[in-house]
Amino acid sequence: MTLIVTVLGVLFVVLGLVGLVQPDRFRSLFAGMGSQLRFILAIAIRVVMGALLWWLADDLRHPQVMRIIAAIAIFAAVGILIMGRGRLDKLVEWWLSLSDGLLRLSALFAGAFGAYLVYVAV
Repeated sequence: MTLIVTVLGVLFVVLGLVGLVQPDRFRSLFAGMGSQLRFILAIAIRVVMGALLWWLADDLRHPQVMRIIAAIAIFAAVGILIMGRGRLDKLVEWWLSLSDGLLRLSALFAGAFGAYLVYVAV
């Protein structure tokens, strides 16, 4: 089952690398998504990731950290749900309007998080 966490981590690493190397492609990936799909994915990914990390925490390195990250993911999903689709759209539009350097920085964080997930799962 830790293979699922590894795959999730690799996906984050790939997403981070795309953002680092090609910020315009990174932007188009998120900008091209429909508002409803983006809202559902933002919530679903966090709920699934949170549940998965909580459930598998004892099989991963740093189980306490995994449970903290899982709780943060679940709270983030609830926060996005409370925020609503309109506010999420405004937040995403603001984020995508940032300079390439700042967008690359956020992509670097995504890639680093993915690398950490791979580390704790392997």
